[in-house]
Amino acid sequence: MSEKSYSQKYTADTSNAIYPVEFVVRAFLGTYPELHMPKDEYNGKRILDLGYGDGRNMPLLSNLGMKIHGVEISKDINWHVQERLAILGIQAELKTGTNAHIPYNESFFQYVLACHSCYYVEPGSTFSDNLAEIARVLETSGFFIASLPMSDTYILNGARPLPDGHYEITNDPYGLRNGTVFRVFDSEEEIQETLAPFFNDFCIGYCDDMFWGIHQKVWTVVCRRLKNKSSEG
Repeated sequence: MSEKSYSQKYTADTSNAIYPVEFVVRAFLGTYPELHMPKDEYNGKRILDLGYGDGRNMPLLSNLGMKIHGVEISKDINWHVQERLAILGIQAELKTGTNAHIPYNESFFQYVLACHSCYYVEPGSTFSDNLAEIARVLETSGFFIASLPMSDTYILNGARPLPDGHYEITNDPYGLRNGTVFRVFDSEEEIQETLAPFFNDFCIGYCDDMFWGIHQKVWTVVCRRLKNKSSEG
């Protein structure tokens, strides 16, 4: 997917009616026996909405009192979403960057949210490069909240397999992601093994949704940043 087509996708809609993704609402506000989020401590915390798209999760994050920062691949997207947020009365700092190149200092964030985004892998890099960069900007014990594609989700139909769980998308029914590379996961164990060099305290679920011919299956992950080994001792 080219930067131009991606930008067009998220700047074509001029409506200000945007709604958060369900798993994000559940992660931050839900009550579950295996997930323990500090709901009374969100206020004032810095969060990075990585690959935020149309900014649909930002009103929720604003309602939680969080200090919102966003990274997208296009200046046009940043400008468009900043205009929308201004109309909604929401403050956010939006920057241009990618999963493997996040324009923030080390340990800047208490939370990183990657809703349908962090598994996009740039040419010449791997998903582990994305993880290392996300971990770099997240403080020790900070929360990483993300979705990751299952291998049998709709977008992987006919995809070309690449080494180490990476796939090139070839048959996107929306025609937007063909040619992009995803990191895909078959099991909870694979997720934990891949993320373990950077994160711990894993809480993993999944969403299995069939909507009129589009069968989306994604893992939902909440984990915490490990202590930076370079700072130990």
